Amino acid sequence: MGYILAADVGGTKLATALLSANGTVLQAAEIRSEKNDGEKLFQSLIDSFKSLCMNTLVHIDEINGIAVGIPGIVDSENGIAIFQNNLPWRNFLLTERLANEFPKSNIIVDNDVYMAAWGEYTNREFSQEAFVYVTLSTGISCCSIYKGMFLRGAGMAGEIGFNLTDTPRTSLESLVSGPSLEAQGKKLLKNTNLTLKEMMEFYYEGNDCILPIVNEAICTLAKAIYHIIVLEDPHCIVLGGGVFNNHPGLIELVRKEVRQYLNHPLLKGKEERIEASAYKESAGLHGAASRIMAN
Repeated sequence: MGYILAADVGGTKLATALLSANGTVLQAAEIRSEKNDGEKLFQSLIDSFKSLCMNTLVHIDEINGIAVGIPGIVDSENGIAIFQNNLPWRNFLLTERLANEFPKSNIIVDNDVYMAAWGEYTNREFSQEAFVYVTLSTGISCCSIYKGMFLRGAGMAGEIGFNLTDTPRTSLESLVSGPSLEAQGKKLLKNTNLTLKEMMEFYYEGNDCILPIVNEAICTLAKAIYHIIVLEDPHCIVLGGGVFNNHPGLIELVRKEVRQYLNHPLLKGKEERIEASAYKESAGLHGAASRIMAN
């Protein structure tokens, strides 16, 4: 029959899943990511994979494919974790190391945003469409797919967190990321324990301190998405990642703001192409499994 192992390795958590050959999740697990030791992080990945196999009575030789999504700069062709800002891997030979543990498996390693984007793309049964996935969480990034192919550029395509904003010397990520929004809220409310969830509750209640922070983020995000629309004219733009997934009201607010910028007759109505993630926090795992099935 054959099985698939998938992993989404993030700076906060390491999520793994064992799937059947047709993509059905048989068992999933989640642990905290090791932040300081690259070898310990790799061993925790292997241990999680083997635990899934043991719990489901699947032998390692029955694993046909393994797909791992990781943040940062990735050499997807050679399976090397080149640089991960929030993980302790530097030029880590991930595919080679995985092959030593699972010698009979086809292995794919790629950027986590690309994995999640592929999951959303295939979920919509796209094959010829232009598609953009935007993820907003600890940072912000995006991935573009056209006719089933990733737009990778020279290696950093989609790193929109570096985009400039209307605020001098301020990048998009430093203004709208989850940690940035929290930091702004904590400072204004003088509350070091404030969470983004509480901030959004205050926002919907009309809190005078929080309204300007969130409104600026919405406006800045909308402009970034407007630029994506006029640059790529995608058939669909999916907004995912922890911030959008946990606060879906933001998606509608961003969509409404984008609508105000689409004044030209050729652009009217394109904000309706903005959608929420179908897989939410599981997009990376589903995308990883789909990459194996499509390979």
